[in-house]
Amino acid sequence: MVLGLLVSVTALAQDAHYTTRQFGNRAWLLGGAFVGNPNDISAVYYNPGALALLGAPELELTGSVYEYTRVHVKDGQGQGRGLSDSNVDVMPSLIAGSLRFKFLGKSRLAYSLLTRQGFDYSLQTRGTRMGTDLAGVRGLDSLSSDVRLDQSVSEYWTGLSWAFPVTEHLGLGLTPFVATRHHELRFQTLAQGSGEAGQQLLATLGRDLELDHIRVLLKVGASYQHGPWAVGLTLTTPSLAIWGRGSAGLERAVQSQGFDTNAPAPVFNYQEDLPAHFRNSWGAALGASRSFGSTTVYASLEGYARVSTVTLLDTEPIVPRGSTETLNGDYAFALKPVLNGALGVEQPLGDRLRVYLSGHTDFSALDQTPGTNALLGGWDLYHVASGVHFLLGRSRFTLGANLAWGSNQTDRFSDSLQQLGLSAPMRTQDVRYFQATMLVGASFSFKDTRTPGGEAGVETTPTAESP
Repeated sequence: MVLGLLVSVTALAQDAHYTTRQFGNRAWLLGGAFVGNPNDISAVYYNPGALALLGAPELELTGSVYEYTRVHVKDGQGQGRGLSDSNVDVMPSLIAGSLRFKFLGKSRLAYSLLTRQGFDYSLQTRGTRMGTDLAGVRGLDSLSSDVRLDQSVSEYWTGLSWAFPVTEHLGLGLTPFVATRHHELRFQTLAQGSGEAGQQLLATLGRDLELDHIRVLLKVGASYQHGPWAVGLTLTTPSLAIWGRGSAGLERAVQSQGFDTNAPAPVFNYQEDLPAHFRNSWGAALGASRSFGSTTVYASLEGYARVSTVTLLDTEPIVPRGSTETLNGDYAFALKPVLNGALGVEQPLGDRLRVYLSGHTDFSALDQTPGTNALLGGWDLYHVASGVHFLLGRSRFTLGANLAWGSNQTDRFSDSLQQLGLSAPMRTQDVRYFQATMLVGASFSFKDTRTPGGEAGVETTPTAESP
């Protein structure tokens, strides 16, 4: 029986999810249901076509996102004794602003920098077992194992958006993004055992991957806004690689005295300055919003196509000395098609305050690969968000929270032991995920948001002719 699973998490891996994060203050509160009419500078991401219908130039800072993550492992400390750990992190989300030049005419330009992914975590399992012929080794009656898995990913998108109002109610736009990604993944396994006749066993395994990659992609969008209705459509292109380099290492050693383990041959291999690969797929989103009196309802659907298996690094095959075995020290990833939905409600309370409630799905796109999979986020997540958005002079501030939860099983620990020729006590372990995010954000408008009568009021939907 595994005695404990220790989890230290900054933000548990969301490497196979598309909608864990939102980009913009109101976008967090509305679950990203923004494709029809973002009505603020977050249009640079959700629908660049809507940027053409945005009246006032803005600067938006979604710079304080406080994220609490809790992971619970069922029976992590034995039957009926779960094990939990939690952590709090502060991370940036979006910085975006309008660019105004006289030569643009009715066209609009805007810039954006967003944190598309960012997490750093460690999973560790430690166990001691007593029994007979443990791990499939005859005579082994005591075995201790320590398996650790570390991963960190940071990905930033930088974009320059252009939009044009075709008519007073129809806007078209596009945002080219440059995406930079840094990815590290490490497995470390140590197993020690003994037998009643004094036999000894020591087995170690270490695998690591590190890569940096730069790619470009394009998001195009159209937004039609008239009366109480707004409808939008966006298309995200597959990425085009610009540059990528990385390294990979593999170490394996099994030493035994008195055991017939049929141990695999030792390996020490490190390869660097390797070509690195990464890509994203086609994506499409459809959204709409409608006002019912003072209440506005937002809804959107977003889908992504399959990403066939990609080998992250071009590693050379590894053949241990004195062995005919051939090892692959690389990692692969693949994404299956996925469709997510979001639904949000916006309700003004007076002239300066709005409240929000939303929910959205965040299904995992993790797909199986023939080789070692570099992605870990295999759990489907469900999000609920709420908060307030209020005016102070020409500036707008946001306070809110988002809750997310999901669960899945992992077999990564047993796989690590099997690479040493040892069988694991249990094939899979249950992991339950919970995350609470608190948002503190601000938007600064360079145009007075007062109503024509001079009274302060909430923002109205701007038109293409707005100054």
